[in-house]
Amino acid sequence: MVKDKEKFVYYFLLFLPIIDLFTSIATWEGWPSIGLVLKGFFLLFAVVFLLKKNYKKRYYWFFFFLVLLYGLLDIGYWMLQNPSNVITEITHLIKVFYLPVLVLFFGQYENKYLSKKTFFYLSCLFLLFYLVPYPFGLGHNISEVYPNKDLYLSYFYIGNELANIFIILVPVGIMYLLEVKKKVWLGIYLLFVFFMLLLLGTKTMYISVFLILIYFLLRYRKCVWKIVRKHLVLFGVVIVFGISFLGIYLPRSQFWKNIETSLNFYEVNSLRDLFTLENIDNIIYSNRLDFLGNVHEEYARGSLSVKLLGLGRTRIAEIKDIEIDLFDIFYSIGIIGFMVYVLFFGFALRQVRLTGIYLFLFILLGVISMFTGHVLISPMTSTYLALLFGVCLEERRSSCEIMDQKAT
Repeated sequence: MVKDKEKFVYYFLLFLPIIDLFTSIATWEGWPSIGLVLKGFFLLFAVVFLLKKNYKKRYYWFFFFLVLLYGLLDIGYWMLQNPSNVITEITHLIKVFYLPVLVLFFGQYENKYLSKKTFFYLSCLFLLFYLVPYPFGLGHNISEVYPNKDLYLSYFYIGNELANIFIILVPVGIMYLLEVKKKVWLGIYLLFVFFMLLLLGTKTMYISVFLILIYFLLRYRKCVWKIVRKHLVLFGVVIVFGISFLGIYLPRSQFWKNIETSLNFYEVNSLRDLFTLENIDNIIYSNRLDFLGNVHEEYARGSLSVKLLGLGRTRIAEIKDIEIDLFDIFYSIGIIGFMVYVLFFGFALRQVRLTGIYLFLFILLGVISMFTGHVLISPMTSTYLALLFGVCLEERRSSCEIMDQKAT
């Protein structure tokens, strides 16, 4: 029975890219989708699993009771205020607490099928779903939603979510291929990643790739230095070729054109012009600080019940999403809800210790959530973010088993 549950979770995770793809297609076409429903059932499975565990069982009951109590309070409030918004607010609460529950679940759920290979398979599926439609002229461009932007989305709907998924999955996929020493597969994989970067080159993606590259250089510095010393001329040629390519490609890329358009539009002619609060908001935050100000003004004018229970997802969407996750969470669920969220998430994070690439990626996505959002309250992203805990836990458990075997 335990083995069957492990297989169910493993195959469900492998099936998720397909669910996300069809959910995105449904969004483009205006069709109803069962993607969130399926993830809701998985969330329910995680809750039942945690409540049945003997280890720290009373703590799980306590925190789930807090979440349930706040949920009932919030639902009752919206039933009195505007019953038509209740479904939207319930859906939003599920999205808010989705990541903490899954972090807690994967931090306690031992599953021998979870490994770096899982991330490799998932990243391959996303790469194929993203890249294959492009040569055939299929898919969508973000300009269909935002006329002033140009970015190929394939059949996915939100570019930031897709970029975040690749930022989580690809580095672990690369580490898997390095560990199993599949050089040919690594070359093919990196080629697909390269094409993805050309098409999905957002500011967040490029900065993240730079930081991930630094991480890999530091992690494998001895190996890199050994290769450089052995193939110094070849390394020099690669560096020259890389710099030349960037010098030719970047000025012609959509990423660069978007930056130039923004700088010209906001009349930024020097670094002094750039580092003003207004231009930091315009260029770096894409006006998110302005959205934050508008939402805060609405919240500050609200009654005591608004301050305690929040403006609600519906009202924030009417004003304009901030897309800075923690602020979107706070202003939507208020002081009481945010306190429950922080306590629950803090408890979940204390149950397992991330290390290595998993800790690095979790911190990186946490930083991204404060700039472009779509991390903490996006089930499409947060599922894979939480999976970092499961794979890290399984690797630690496997290492302990190997050490025990050697000791005996």
